[in-house]
Amino acid sequence: MKNLRHLFGWMGTVCLLAIIPIKVIRWAGGGVSDIIIGIAPSVLGPAGLLFLLLSSTGRLSRLSLFQLTLITAGIALGLEFVQLVPRPGILAVIHYRFDWLDVGASMASVLIGYIIALLMQRRFDRTMQ
Repeated sequence: MKNLRHLFGWMGTVCLLAIIPIKVIRWAGGGVSDIIIGIAPSVLGPAGLLFLLLSSTGRLSRLSLFQLTLITAGIALGLEFVQLVPRPGILAVIHYRFDWLDVGASMASVLIGYIIALLMQRRFDRTMQ
């Protein structure tokens, strides 16, 4: 199980770090499709968070995959909908735009992350028997 947790940790780290160059491309106005660049953080972020939660060795490690998926979905939806709240002071300068496509991409990311984690856990359980 330790190896699987390490793998989940690396997968989550790679997903979350991949958001950085995507944000740079978006900021620089790269020639890549606006839709792909627009939803990429919403696709990579929730899956990366789910994998990092699965790599946990603390209190979260006692939760089931489904429970961690629900927590991840709640955080992802919260982060999408918090963009509707007016930002005070210097935060008002930061440009965020609420988009239903991002909400859908976040939920698809959570679902895909769940399926990948479920398949990996089942395969790991079979090889350990």
